[in-house]
Parts: sequence; C-alpha cells; structure tokens
Amino acid sequence: MTANMMGSGVAAENDLPRCVPWQPKYRDGVLRLFRDVPYKSELWQWQFESNPFGLPFTPVVLVDSEDRVVGFNGVMAVRAADRGQDERVLWSCDFYLTEQWRGQGLGSAIKHELHRVAPVIMAFGISNRASDVLRHLGWVPNETVRSYRMLRRRKGLRSWLLSALQWLNRLKWVFSAVPDISGLSTKVCSSLPMREQVDALWERCSPGYGRIVRRDFAYLDWRYQRHPLGRYGFVCAWVGEELAAILITRFSRGTLRVVDYCGPAHNKPIKHALLGAAIRHWPHANQVVAITSDPELQETLLGQGFVQLRGRPRFYVYEPDKERSGQLSAWFIMAGDSDGEFLQAASDFYNTETVPGVSDVERAPC
Repeated sequence: MTANMMGSGVAAENDLPRCVPWQPKYRDGVLRLFRDVPYKSELWQWQFESNPFGLPFTPVVLVDSEDRVVGFNGVMAVRAADRGQDERVLWSCDFYLTEQWRGQGLGSAIKHELHRVAPVIMAFGISNRASDVLRHLGWVPNETVRSYRMLRRRKGLRSWLLSALQWLNRLKWVFSAVPDISGLSTKVCSSLPMREQVDALWERCSPGYGRIVRRDFAYLDWRYQRHPLGRYGFVCAWVGEELAAILITRFSRGTLRVVDYCGPAHNKPIKHALLGAAIRHWPHANQVVAITSDPELQETLLGQGFVQLRGRPRFYVYEPDKERSGQLSAWFIMAGDSDGEFLQAASDFYNTETVPGVSDVERAPC
C-alpha cells in the first residue's frame, strides 16, 4: 500500500487496510458489510460460486490489521463475443467500503486492484457518485443504453400525458408495417427450450452481433432458471420446429419487465412478434418496462407504444488498451445484464402480490 493512499495522513501506513487474495474465510465478513440486504446470503453461492462458464471468483477484498473485512468489490466473470470471437470480461458489482475508512483513497485503491484482474471490466446501473469516481479512473460511459416504459393503467394527469405520448408513438410507426414471417409462432413458458435448441440458436445468431455476453444455454439457465429467488417467463418464437428467438420477462408487483433477448441481431419481425406476445400474455400488468442498447429493439418498443424515458441507465466499461478499443464493436446490453435486476428480483420475491385466477406462464418447457 503506497503512501498516497493515506489521504489526510491520519493513520500510519502500516495501519491502513490492505488488499488480499480471496479466501472462503472472508465470506462471513463480506456478508456483514451487506447486512442491510437480507437476501444477500441466499444469492451468494449462485451469484459468485456457481459460474456458468467455469470461471474463478476473483473479487477484491480489503482487510484491516486484524484481518477483518472492511472493503469489497465483487466480480462476476462471463464469456463474451465480439463478432463471434470469444473473450473473457468481468462485471463489477457489490462495491462497499466501511465508513471509518472512507475519504482516505482506499476506494480508488480497490478499483486499481480490480483493474489488475482482467483487461475488460464493466459496470451497469451505478450511482451518481460512483460514476464520477469511475470516470476519474479511466472508465468510459456508454450512452447507447436507454429505458422504455408503457403505462397500461392511468391514474393522474401525468399518466394520461404519458399515455398520449404512447399513442403518438404508435401513430408514428403505424405506416412502418412489419412483415410477417411464414410459419412463425410464439409460446410463453416457465422454462427454457431444450439445451440443444438454445445452443444452436446462439451459434447461429452470435456472429451477427458486435459485443455481447455469451447467451448460450449454460448462461441463460444459470442466470434465469437457477436464480434462487427470481421467477422468469420465456417467450419463445418458433419457425416450424426451429427455435427462432427467446424474449425473457419477469412479472412482479404489477410490472412486466422485458429482461433479456437471445435471437437474431437484425430481425425486426421476430422482435415485434415476441414483444407483442409478451404484452398480450400479461394483460393484468399495470406497466411494461424495458432497458436495451439495441437500436432495432428500441424502434420495436416505440412502435408498440412505449415511451423513451429521459434518464439513461449508467453503463461503464474499463478497457485501457486504447489501440484495441478503437476497433471494438458496440455492446448489446439488456436489463438482465445488470446485477441490479437480479437483486430487484430477489426483493420482489418477498413482496409479490399474487393475482387470483391468473396463470403467468405455462408450466411446461417451450
């Protein structure tokens, strides 16, 4: 630990916390940092120690002179593809530094240690304060991710104004007819199609993307079907007997969330069909929301009557290789890429109000 990490110089250098390699003995100490998140212990094994790609858990842990955990930056390692070429990246999540050690440069020290772990690191859904810190440390914001909302229950002047904008969007796109695909059908189910079908879909579609987290069966199964507390629906499109695309949704507390998509990068008719099927299947949803960086899906949302919200979800990328970064493709991002989505799913699990007589999804695989 260098002298410039001492901040005001209140503590001697030897008394400052230090970054140490991860060991399972630190787990309880980390969980104590997040004691205000009651379901964190239930998510731990799934989130950090059951990686769908078989990649190791390499967080940054900060301990004091008595080996007590005082800081933590969690990571979730994933495989990604850049125009079909495999690469390993890290999602940064669950950053925390105890109050007594704030203001002494230790937060930046944790991030600098994180930079040593992987050449590409991403963060999604971060706070105002965190975004300022990341910019200062060389992280680059991505401005392509946008939020969309469709209100289906009106209460108050603001909701009526939003509904008017939704109708204007529909009228704007009404003459942009989306062609039908011969033999296309959709089905909403509680589980993914067969592994072989999902993997074949990914292999067909992945070369059409720029940069995207690998959405094969292992990843989608881990991320959505094996979430300890989340409950997701899978809207599947079929052309004959071939799986054509999957739209992943989550309905809770009156809100239908469009969470993820696995399918052709460029096929507006399929995206239109999937989104329409999801909206029809959950008629009791008070609102439908979506987050995406995909321009084609953004157009599809507007055409279905969604409104683009003013605020932008914050998505940052750390990639210090400047020569390479100028040749890289744009990221495909959905709400499901954020750890905030699965934390919200866990929170909703304990607060969900069931709707009598409503079956959300068929209890059978697609």
